[in-house]
Amino acid sequence: MVANKTSGLGDNFYVGGYDLSGDIASVDTISGAIALLDVTTLTQKGHSRLYGQRDGQISATSFFEVTPTITTPGVPLTTVPVTNTTGFPIKVTITGGTITNVLVNSVSVGTTAGTYSVPISGTISITYSSAPTWNWFALGTVQNALANMPSADVVVSYLQGNALGNPSACMIAKESSYAPNRDNTGNLTIKADWAANAFGVEWGRQVTAGLRTDNGPTTGAFYDQGAGTAFGCQAYLQIVELVGTNIDITVTHATTSGGSYTTLLDFGSQTAIGGYRVQTANTATVNEFLKIVSAGTFTQAIFAVTFVQNLTAGVSF
Repeated sequence: MVANKTSGLGDNFYVGGYDLSGDIASVDTISGAIALLDVTTLTQKGHSRLYGQRDGQISATSFFEVTPTITTPGVPLTTVPVTNTTGFPIKVTITGGTITNVLVNSVSVGTTAGTYSVPISGTISITYSSAPTWNWFALGTVQNALANMPSADVVVSYLQGNALGNPSACMIAKESSYAPNRDNTGNLTIKADWAANAFGVEWGRQVTAGLRTDNGPTTGAFYDQGAGTAFGCQAYLQIVELVGTNIDITVTHATTSGGSYTTLLDFGSQTAIGGYRVQTANTATVNEFLKIVSAGTFTQAIFAVTFVQNLTAGVSF
């Protein structure tokens, strides 16, 4: 009997809230090795090996992307919205003036000068008594996400396809390299590597079908894990777009698909794109059926959730 095989076409790759899927040429490594410790006793004639620290590595090769230059429009009259017609998600940096409100897609996202995200075809307006200045710039992907090699931890997620229950590999990591390379045909690519900075690579299941778009608080469809466990769980969240003040995403569970769902994991109130991880105790009961619920003040949020159900006792971090 031959097992079903799948290609890597249609897969997805996210780093710290940036969707790099359209720029990734290949995912080169997903490794979840465990260090082996060589030990001997007086009675042994050779080495024994004990499990050491769990580690992980992910590496990918991307195409080089140049962040496009866009024209900043004039600041409109107070409260008058301007539409982002650039064809790119943008950041708008507002400085000076006397401001009382900033709205994106008619939702208040701030009351002071600062930097605000506006999606493609989204609108932004400013309520002011003294006009500020602003500057628009396009959000690139590879360059914005990787070029500065952030010293802080990032969440890296590889999703196979975009269907509920499909495999997903995630880890908390440090970006350890960012290496452009030009081959003899003129192609410019970038090799990036991430090393685990927590528990190594964790394989789980997609409990959103790839990226999910919520245009306000939403309760998603249930996902059936097949069985419940009593060994706890973890979950990873990638928020790649958020228009509004905040979003709070929870993983809820129930013993039946139509039962009463209660909160299992809560990512907390988030106000910006990014990657996040939460976990329960390793003795927590995890029921068979899951739903992903979003709440908060927003008009659009695009995100993906991976769920890791511990199948054995004693998982530790």
